[in-house]
Amino acid sequence: MPAVALTALPRVTRGGVMLMGLALGCATGVDFVATSILATAAVQIRAGIYATPDEFLWCFTAYAAAAIVANLMLRRLAEYLSYRGVTIAGLWIAIAGTLLCAVSDNITQLSMALFVQGLGAGGLFASARTLIQLIAAPPERPRLLWPFVVGALGMLAVAPWVTATLMLDAGWRTIFVVQAIAMAGTLLLVSVTYPHRVRPPYRPDFDTLAAMDWLTVFLLGAGALVLVHGLADLRLYTASDALGVVGWPAAGAALMALAFLRLHVRPDPWLNTHRLGGKRYLTGLAFFAIYAFTAGLWNYVMPILMQLGLGFSFETTGMITTISSSFGVVAAVLFVLYGAKLPGSRRWLALGYAMIAVAAWMLATRVMSDLSLDRVAQALVLQSVAVPFALVLVAKLTFLETSLDDFSHTYQFKNIVRQVASAAGTGTAAQCLQYGEAVARTHLVGRVDPYLAAHLPADVSLVSLSQTIDQQAVLLAASNLLAIVAPACLLVAGVAAWQRWLR
Repeated sequence: MPAVALTALPRVTRGGVMLMGLALGCATGVDFVATSILATAAVQIRAGIYATPDEFLWCFTAYAAAAIVANLMLRRLAEYLSYRGVTIAGLWIAIAGTLLCAVSDNITQLSMALFVQGLGAGGLFASARTLIQLIAAPPERPRLLWPFVVGALGMLAVAPWVTATLMLDAGWRTIFVVQAIAMAGTLLLVSVTYPHRVRPPYRPDFDTLAAMDWLTVFLLGAGALVLVHGLADLRLYTASDALGVVGWPAAGAALMALAFLRLHVRPDPWLNTHRLGGKRYLTGLAFFAIYAFTAGLWNYVMPILMQLGLGFSFETTGMITTISSSFGVVAAVLFVLYGAKLPGSRRWLALGYAMIAVAAWMLATRVMSDLSLDRVAQALVLQSVAVPFALVLVAKLTFLETSLDDFSHTYQFKNIVRQVASAAGTGTAAQCLQYGEAVARTHLVGRVDPYLAAHLPADVSLVSLSQTIDQQAVLLAASNLLAIVAPACLLVAGVAAWQRWLR
């Protein structure tokens, strides 16, 4: 047993290290929960501010675009304020944005409030993970990482159930109030446990601020807003509008490409693109993007399938999501503690995507026949326990050869890619479900002829028949989409087992 828990912080006890890891995880969880709540309670929040679906998209995209900007600026701000200072400032900004969300009365106010929240919370994940890399040697990191996982994934797991319960009992504004209270608790924990930098933080003067490349920040922010909104906005179109669907994301991608071109040629950029090379890192980044895409798709489909397709209540949906996610938290903690003893990392990465494929196939093949609550739980638990292999393992392997000087740059870029890929997954799911529901509803309505309508049973009305058709359309669309996800994940599993760079 080593004499001290962390070589860099010899005065911190083992209990203090555990609390520090929990604080790092809770700070990360603030970012995760912000997006989770917005997705889980989208219907109820939209009804509360009388927003149409296309208007409410700006809420999602405002947060995502602000988070991308926050990740871009993180390293440079940390040079002045330290990662402790950046985290505390980010939490204060996130609290202010969350309280503004609670008092918003229309879509414009809510979108602006979520932009403020995203600026504060969007960089907390990268800040926490970079700090772990700086203060702990590789053999010491599991002591920080397992409570980090408990804090980050634990908060994410609890969020759906808490959201559903509070939403039904107290209304949608209460969600943001409770979220702000949780952020305040995290702020207190961070203030007590985060280490201070040896070199005191200092505020840059006006000339230093003026010399920074704010044009790149604007280009990346505007490009991210247009790109992410264009990807999420796929749900509002049909396949015949392909040109219009592609136009906005393409314009956003062009603005972001111009921003990265400026980063590439600037002598002292916000993010140094010259440090983003290496086969291991690029391969890991690809798997990060694939997982973010898959998670964005899965997290959009499951609540719709359970509530509109299977008829589960909002509270039941939140409960089963929380319970199944808890299995993923336990699996991730066990993997952090004992995963180093598992031989053959590629096969475990392949296993993770094989498990997601099986979960998707279980739902796709049973959704129209025998899909009770316990069957849904089995599939959700299987997908959840794949997290250690499909995500945590990739996070471990991707940065094995990354130096401390390069880590902040590579992690900044990884989180930018995560935001974009997650939005792409959500947009793809929305487009496929919308188109699938329209096709299924057309075929189902075509089977209802005047003779059938005139001879309905006494306890069946046209209204209830219409609701049944809508429900069946959701089930068919979700089943068809998941039937595509399953073989796609198997293909990724095959690539994971074949590749030689991430092992």
